Amino acid sequence: MEQQKLVIIGNGMATSRLLDELLSRGASSYQITVFGEEPGGAYNRIQLSPLLAGETDRKSIQLKTAAWYKNHAIRLHSGDAVVQIDRAQRRVISQNGRVCDYDQLILATGSRPARIAAANQALAGIYDFRTEQDVEQIITQGACSREALVVGGGLLGLEAAHALAKKGLKVTLIHRGDWLMNRQLDACAGELLRAELAARGIRFVLGDEISHFEGETVLQAAVLKSGTRLNAQLAVIATGITPNCTLARAAGLDCDRGLQVDDLLRSSDATISALGECIEHRGRTFGLVAPIWEQARLLADRLVRGLATPYRDAPVPTKLKVSGINLFSAGEYLDAPELDSLTFSDPHSGVYRKLLLRNNRLVGAVLYGDAQDGHWYFELIQRQDDLSDLKPALMFGRPECSDDNPSLPATLAIQEIAV
Repeated sequence: MEQQKLVIIGNGMATSRLLDELLSRGASSYQITVFGEEPGGAYNRIQLSPLLAGETDRKSIQLKTAAWYKNHAIRLHSGDAVVQIDRAQRRVISQNGRVCDYDQLILATGSRPARIAAANQALAGIYDFRTEQDVEQIITQGACSREALVVGGGLLGLEAAHALAKKGLKVTLIHRGDWLMNRQLDACAGELLRAELAARGIRFVLGDEISHFEGETVLQAAVLKSGTRLNAQLAVIATGITPNCTLARAAGLDCDRGLQVDDLLRSSDATISALGECIEHRGRTFGLVAPIWEQARLLADRLVRGLATPYRDAPVPTKLKVSGINLFSAGEYLDAPELDSLTFSDPHSGVYRKLLLRNNRLVGAVLYGDAQDGHWYFELIQRQDDLSDLKPALMFGRPECSDDNPSLPATLAIQEIAV
C-alpha cells in the first residue's frame, strides 16, 4: 500500500509528542515530513529558565536529535520554515524553496512572544525569552552588563529575573499588574512572592509600564510611564505568548485569536489539522503541557486508527515551582460577593492558604508555601460535593478531613503540571 504523505509544520514540544504518539501506534501508512523554523531537533522549552540560570545545558534539554528522526524514517527539514501553504495543490513551500506535497497537513506552529507597546525596541540588548537562541543571546549580553530589566510578572518573567540575579546582575522586574502572577494568585499570595524574591536581590516596579527605551543603537535605559528612568544594558521581554497563526491566516484558514479547530482538531480545511499553542478550540487557547499532550493523543488516534474521539478541554490544576517557592492555584482565585472565603496566613513560616466556596462547594484554591494538599482540593473542585460539614477543618487539608468523611477521595490521579 502506498504511503500517505503526512507533513507537520513546526518542530516544537507539541510535534515531538505527536511523533511519539504516532510511532507508538505504528504509523507505517504515513511518510512523515517535519519542517522546523529553528535549527536541530525538538527541545524542551520549559527548561529554558534553568538553561539561562546555568542549572542545565543544551544537551540535557534536547528531546530529539537529528539521528532520532533518521532512525525513525522521518524527514526533518530544520532551520527551514514553511512560508506558504498551497491548499489547491496540497503542497507547502519552505523558505529555502523546498516544495513538499501532502495528503494530510498538521500545523504545530506554536506561539510568538506577546508584544509590548514601548517605543524603540529595535535597540541591541533587548530580547525575547522564547527560544534557545534567545537564551544564548541573553547569556552573552548578560556577561557584559551590570543592570538588567525584565518586563512581565508572570512565571516566565520571574524565572528570567531570578536567573539573571543569580548571575550577579542588578535586576529590576517591571509588571503592569498590582501584584505578581495576578492571573493565578490573589494580592496576599502575590505580595508573599514579591517579598521572598526581593530578599533574593530582585527589585520590583509594579503597576507601571515602559514608555520607551533609550539609546542610539544600544540599550542604555528605559523610561516608565510614571516618568521613572531605569538604567540598563540588558532587557528581557517576558509578557506571555500569542498563538502563531500567521501562516494559517495567509492560507485562508479560519482564525480568530488562534487557528480555529473543531472537536477533532481539524481546521476549516478537512485535510489540515492542528494542535498546541497555535490553535483556538471553542474560544480557548493553550499554553500548558497537559491539554497539548491530550491533543496529540487524540490526533494520533484519528490519523492512525481512524478514531473520532472529540477533544474536550478539561480544567488543569497548576502547581508551580518558582525558584524553589511552592505555589498552587486552581479554579477561582479572587474574592467575590457570592463566594465564601476561608483563609489561613502564617507570615513567619511563609504559608498562606485561601479556599473559595460557592453554596458550600469548593470552586477555588490558592496555596503559597505549602502546596501538598493542592491536588486534593482540585479533586474537590471537580467533584462539587457539599462540604458544609467539613468547612471548620477544610483549611487544614486532607488529613484533617478524610478520617471523618470516608466518601472523600483518599488518593488522587491528577496529573501534576510543572511549568
